[in-house]
Amino acid sequence: MEGRAPGWLAGHGAARDKPGVNVNLKLLQAFIEVAEHSSFRRAAEEIGRTQSAVSMQIRQLEEQLGLQLFHRTTRQVRLTAEGAKLLTHVRSAMTELMTGLRQVDGLAASHRGRVAVACAPSIAGSRLPEVMAAFQAAFPGAQVEVRELPLGGILDCVRAQDVDFGIGPCPPSAANVAFRPLLEDPICALVPPGLLPARPRATLRLLAQHPLVMMSGLRETVEQAAGTLGLTLTIRYQAQQVLTVAGLVEAGLGIGIAPRVALEGLAGGALHILPIGAPRLTRQVGILTRPGRPLSPLAIELQRIFETVMSTRPAPRAQRAGPGWSGPADMV
Repeated sequence: MEGRAPGWLAGHGAARDKPGVNVNLKLLQAFIEVAEHSSFRRAAEEIGRTQSAVSMQIRQLEEQLGLQLFHRTTRQVRLTAEGAKLLTHVRSAMTELMTGLRQVDGLAASHRGRVAVACAPSIAGSRLPEVMAAFQAAFPGAQVEVRELPLGGILDCVRAQDVDFGIGPCPPSAANVAFRPLLEDPICALVPPGLLPARPRATLRLLAQHPLVMMSGLRETVEQAAGTLGLTLTIRYQAQQVLTVAGLVEAGLGIGIAPRVALEGLAGGALHILPIGAPRLTRQVGILTRPGRPLSPLAIELQRIFETVMSTRPAPRAQRAGPGWSGPADMV
């Protein structure tokens, strides 16, 4: 490996009038070993070469620099004043070089690494594809394992360190998992056309008059809100996937209840999305991690992309889905 030596190698002896000196890094390594061991024999053992080869390397370095670096006797080898000065600079340069190589290797490793994430179905069917596309573009050599799980499964994986982090709704306080919110997600009604005509939103009193198809994870929130109004809801079906909720609603089996972010993933249909008001119902979605567990640089980058995508409003549905999809302007 040949390379131009630093400027401090210029300006000595025969090299004084030269703008710089090209020195083989292997010669500098041999110089360091001889200087540290005060012995050509021990230096040769350290770098796996013969004693004569190391001696030849030192002579070559001295010729290139125009300096005598060692006083040699039959009993000992010791640095000259010029050699001692050079050793200080070479050690510093080698330390800086190795630090740079380690940093570059760490960066390359981060591009080649693996990340595992547990994701709620509502996010997996809507924002996850955009996240993965951005991540793959930035880190084409990385591998990502995605586990699509309900909140309970996400919490189990995060606590067991089976995944680097999770993306899902806010857990109960007793979950012993750190939560960092990314998005306040309105809970909406998915309504067949003509059932609740000309309404900007659905109220819990109206919903209590119809059978409901609930997306999993929302039941406790919705029932508690209804209970404060003295209402009892008829929850006929629960489903993990928003497509299942939509299918049951289209079949006339009830009004769907789902988070808005999940409804972004529907690709058309004749259903209406109405925000639930009186009271307004929302949930928080964020990053779930195990407290005290450090994340890899690659996992941190994936989190950063989730933050960016989750904080960006999606394109209006008219631009992203087929005809037939409808909903008030504040729902897109």
